[in-house]
Amino acid sequence: MVKLFLCEDEIVMRDGIKKHIDWEKEGIEFVGEASDGELAYPMIMESKPDILITDIKMPFMDGLELSELVKKELPDIKIIILSGYDEFAYAQKAVTLGVTEYLLKPISPAKLRESILAVSEKIEEERSLMSAEAEWAKEEQAERIALEQSRLFETIILNDASTSEILEKAKTLGITLTARTYQMTLVILTINGKSTDSFSESRNNLKAELTQRFEERPECVLFDRGINGFALLTMAEKEAETDRLTKDTVQDMQAVLEKYDDLQYFIGVGGIVNRLSEIRHTYYDASRALANRFFTEDGSIKVVYSDGSNEEGGGSGSRDAGEQGRWNIDTVLDSESPHKAIESFLRTGTLAEAEPLLDSVFADIGEQNANSLIFLNYLIMDIYLAMARFTKGLGSDPKELDRECGDINDFITGSRSAKDAKEYLKKYLVRVLELRDSTSAKKYSRLLQSAISYIDENYANEDISLNKVASNANISPNHFSTIFSQEMGKTFIEYLISKRMEKARELLMTTDMRSNEIAFAVGYKDPHYFSYTFKKTQGMTTREFRSRGKSAGDDN
Repeated sequence: MVKLFLCEDEIVMRDGIKKHIDWEKEGIEFVGEASDGELAYPMIMESKPDILITDIKMPFMDGLELSELVKKELPDIKIIILSGYDEFAYAQKAVTLGVTEYLLKPISPAKLRESILAVSEKIEEERSLMSAEAEWAKEEQAERIALEQSRLFETIILNDASTSEILEKAKTLGITLTARTYQMTLVILTINGKSTDSFSESRNNLKAELTQRFEERPECVLFDRGINGFALLTMAEKEAETDRLTKDTVQDMQAVLEKYDDLQYFIGVGGIVNRLSEIRHTYYDASRALANRFFTEDGSIKVVYSDGSNEEGGGSGSRDAGEQGRWNIDTVLDSESPHKAIESFLRTGTLAEAEPLLDSVFADIGEQNANSLIFLNYLIMDIYLAMARFTKGLGSDPKELDRECGDINDFITGSRSAKDAKEYLKKYLVRVLELRDSTSAKKYSRLLQSAISYIDENYANEDISLNKVASNANISPNHFSTIFSQEMGKTFIEYLISKRMEKARELLMTTDMRSNEIAFAVGYKDPHYFSYTFKKTQGMTTREFRSRGKSAGDDN
């Protein structure tokens, strides 16, 4: 409801204005009155009206002085001046103050009502415009921030920018990275019955809940990594504080994660580092801990720390080194754990986890077994065959990878150490993952084309959104947004607006439809916001665009 304040020294005039208009019926709240500007000013500051009606000539403080004071504190207020003086100087001063209406007395109640309602309608239009603009701006900003945060995370992990550049970039995103100790926690998600990149309402809700939980905690930074889950960076001044903070945040995340029955999770926690440039090391530690999920078949262990401990305080969750979890050859032959772990990894693992995974495999077999050539060759062949079968399943020839990475027969017939074997398998594993991701990229290209077709066909629906398009393409919104911006060179919101403006230009040139009709035709429920967006993106109003087009047609 629009609020109105009246300042008039003539009591008869003031009572007449109050009584001749049914304020409530007109959707206006009458919030106060005063007989002069000096009395009115503090009352206006308290009630903060949307409209001020004031006489010019009043004792103590006149209407122009009052208008000037009020405008400084309430720049959006609309002022209607009533004056018995038809003098240019008064009107000129009123214009410089940004007065909305300048009405000469005597004025009929009908004329005053008409002016007030016109100003009230303008206020409602501006509110509607601001609301619509804020809604779109919020969506666009959220999409941009998600993309920028993803890029910041990659920059930190790759360490391909200076410390000052990283700090500055983080600052623009409202993130503080200044601390003395850092620790990384990685969360990987599996959606029951679906691929990791599939659309999931539960995952969307989970993201919203995790974001809300950590956004007010500057010592924690949550990164959405799309199909690779989430990363949480914790920071503090002392290592003991960071350790405690990380354990607390892991418990917080688990409390949220356990609520989603259709999502399975695994958490890897890295070690603590003392420099921003060393965060990549705690990330590697977390990735190495995360690799243990490929060896945990029963799902009993959900959290693994890089020091070998798990959520229950034991060491059975880690596959690092020593006697912990050591296999003998009989156990390996019976369970084929390396083989199964590699098969699972090839489906859902990432390039960053390739080396940690192989480190875990070779740490598990123990030094004695690693020095046995027969056992080592068995292990190499077991892993190699899993990779070769997966490559063939992608529709590629494993022999092509043999030519790139080295023939397997030549490798195993030579005298090789465990270190050589790990390097060979790592090279091969990375190439298989690159091949898998390349195949996925082709799939995403098809999905993107399908999504663009969906947008082109449904841009006129006012409820179209990133979530809806991602759901139609059956891909997670964050991942869809990343793919879309990379391939199209613009965000989803930018593409949608450009599509709507393209159609609006066409309708302006080829039909006699009015601006508000075109607004609804291209997906805007608010014609005022459509007009605002058109002018903002096209550099002119719809009327100017249509007139210019007709002029160009006449010239031809």
